Amino acid sequence: MTASLSRSRPGFGLPGRIQAPNSQPRSIAIVGLGEGGAAVARRIPREGLAHLDVHVLAKNAGADALAAIQAGGGDLQRDLQAADMIFIVACRGDDVALACVVSGIARACGHSVTGIYLVAPDELGPEDAALCSLRKSVEMLVVVSDESYVTAMINALGG
Repeated sequence: MTASLSRSRPGFGLPGRIQAPNSQPRSIAIVGLGEGGAAVARRIPREGLAHLDVHVLAKNAGADALAAIQAGGGDLQRDLQAADMIFIVACRGDDVALACVVSGIARACGHSVTGIYLVAPDELGPEDAALCSLRKSVEMLVVVSDESYVTAMINALGG
């Protein structure tokens, strides 16, 4: 019985923890949602980040989430499965309906998702629909007002 319990737990005892040593480069998947999030994801410099996969889901999810994901190009499921860290990036006013789909794919692969929401401090409020949706879809939500934070964070984690 003890052997079966130890096999079901992650090696370091925390769900979502990366099992490789810190010296190994991290594979990062970034999914830009909506027009703003897509623009931010596209602007992240790829120099020095060989293990960075960027997906842009700029289309509105509408009734067909699969069509919106396919319109983003690439193989989202494969890249999320291969990633050590997964980030969703969105800006105020973006359609973030696909956040739950991205998170569902990530969770099926055993990964947690961090959301990054860019919004000016004076525009942030409890009725912000994108903020509420992201809170429900991700394990950790980072709210920032400066886009440079996104690039700095990705560089620090993936470099």
